[in-house]
Amino acid sequence: MARLPARFFHDNSLLIALFGLFAACLAGQAAAHLPTIGLAAYLGTGNFLDGVLSNWQAAVLQLAVLIALGPVLRQKGATHSRSIDDPGEPAAVGFSWARRHSLSLAFAAGFVVTFALHLVFATWKYAEDQALQHLPGMGMAAYAATSGFWFTVFQCWEAEFAVLGCYVVASIYLREEGSPESKPVAASDDQTGGADED
Repeated sequence: MARLPARFFHDNSLLIALFGLFAACLAGQAAAHLPTIGLAAYLGTGNFLDGVLSNWQAAVLQLAVLIALGPVLRQKGATHSRSIDDPGEPAAVGFSWARRHSLSLAFAAGFVVTFALHLVFATWKYAEDQALQHLPGMGMAAYAATSGFWFTVFQCWEAEFAVLGCYVVASIYLREEGSPESKPVAASDDQTGGADED
């Protein structure tokens, strides 16, 4: 098997670290249930898959909203905001609307897919929980209309939007030297827009 060059790790270290953290958390979630049932059995349950997808759909929604609203709405001093005085740039000539908005469209599609999978696995988890009590489950459409499903959905969404709001506010007053997610350390609190904006 060919070894990856050291340059690959240098050029992709952030992505590797993020997916490494994801894998570690996924393993931790699975390991937390080992005393109850075996790992292989747990990975094939609605309980495991619902837990994963309920958080994914909320995280994808969070990024989709930030990507879509950042260029349109303003927050004075925030790094992920359109500049207060920026009238906006004209549409790029030669690029279709879909290409100009491909990032937000990709995350919107990702949200639809992960939300649908969350509903599938949440219905499966509900059926498993009901079966343990010798009670009948219900179909996906019926489960989608229950308050229990929407309670978990809104619980995840509220956490994502609250954290995103805290990030927007914190990025106005706090700095992280060298981070592209932060405005330059010496920039004023009133400066709005991208981290590389002077």
